[in-house]
Amino acid sequence: MPRVALVVLDTLRYDAFDAHFDWLPGKRFEHAYSPSHRTPPVHAAMFCGKYASELGVYAGADALDCPEPTLAESLSAAGVRTRAFSANTYITEHFGFDRGFDEFERPWQLDSLDDDVFDWQAHVDDSRFDPPLSYLSGVAHCLVGEKRTRRSLRDAAKRFSARQGWFGLGDDGAEECLAYLRDTEFEDDEFVFCNLMEAHEPYEPPEAYRTTDLEWLPTTAEIALGETSYDPETVRQAYHDSVRYLADRYEEIFAVLDDQFDYVITCADHGELFDRDGLWGHFYGVYPELTRVPLIISGADVDATDCEAVVSLLDVHRTVADLFDVDVESRGRSLLGNVEGRSYLTESHGIAEKRLDAVRSEAQRQRARRYRQPLTGFATPPSYYGYETPAEFVETGTAVVDVPYDRMVSLRDSLDTPSEESAEGEMSESVQSRLEDLGYV
Repeated sequence: MPRVALVVLDTLRYDAFDAHFDWLPGKRFEHAYSPSHRTPPVHAAMFCGKYASELGVYAGADALDCPEPTLAESLSAAGVRTRAFSANTYITEHFGFDRGFDEFERPWQLDSLDDDVFDWQAHVDDSRFDPPLSYLSGVAHCLVGEKRTRRSLRDAAKRFSARQGWFGLGDDGAEECLAYLRDTEFEDDEFVFCNLMEAHEPYEPPEAYRTTDLEWLPTTAEIALGETSYDPETVRQAYHDSVRYLADRYEEIFAVLDDQFDYVITCADHGELFDRDGLWGHFYGVYPELTRVPLIISGADVDATDCEAVVSLLDVHRTVADLFDVDVESRGRSLLGNVEGRSYLTESHGIAEKRLDAVRSEAQRQRARRYRQPLTGFATPPSYYGYETPAEFVETGTAVVDVPYDRMVSLRDSLDTPSEESAEGEMSESVQSRLEDLGYV
């Protein structure tokens, strides 16, 4: 059996990938689309081989608790060793995305998600002291409180000594992922999944990569809803600075994976909006800036070519299973060998009420509610992408099918979707705090 690695470069736009990842070898898919615009539904689709709406992962219900087996569960049942390293709060055991993994690692920044570890970020945010004194008062809490003292103090030491200071940590886990991969002795039949967050907001790479002089960046949630002043070009530049840092770190990570694994699949889960229709971030709609994503398969027997076929991240599910000769039910198909284009949906399930409730301006809340409705996109050969907005259906490229909109509606209506009766349970304060730092809620 082979060794296969799947790496998701979270929030990496297709154009930013083209600009900073020309060094990455392999088969490049020029018309690859994500099944959605947000991390939980995209990963659910990749892990289970169905659209997120079929799996019950939608706005307000981000946990992967569907009855369908995950890719890791299917591989593990077939005797494949499964490991994961995820720097994304959503892609952790707190939301069920550890299903089927024999080993699931996280960077130290996520230690505070555990209830028995002291939440340093929340402590500093709530403290009336400057960071050094906040640190000392937090140490006292660790020593006399009920939290796990050793892990809590380790977390504090890492935060306090980070190169960029308390709030500018710079690296969101890529260096720790690199160390993890270097230190792991892999078996003959291995599947490794990694999620790296360096391209995700708050766009604060290490100092050496910063070309802006802005000391504080607003979250894209604040920008999109007009609740703060900002310089658009500065925000864009900060994002590209973060991507440059990610590209350099991933070049090191890829070197380890390329040496140890037979196949490395690299992709993004979604892109990012920068003032598209006045929108920022990745919460609103199925714009191509969100759904067209980079996708490359690297391996010794993979031709380094540009593939023009329309493909989907759903195909990653089938491709990995086929590499291990494991039978799975999947809407995807293998991306190895000759690949013919297919038609695929992209889905936006709307805006969660908890996000709308956080909007302080009634005028902006009304604007955001336009995106409360589900919206759908449709990708089909040879280069067509059509997508709904609250106001219209926008068409780009060329299609060989007649009336693509009708084809989209037909495919969408054919999905067997569960009801949205069960909403996601309450989050812990530490998980809520981490998601707020990332601009999620």
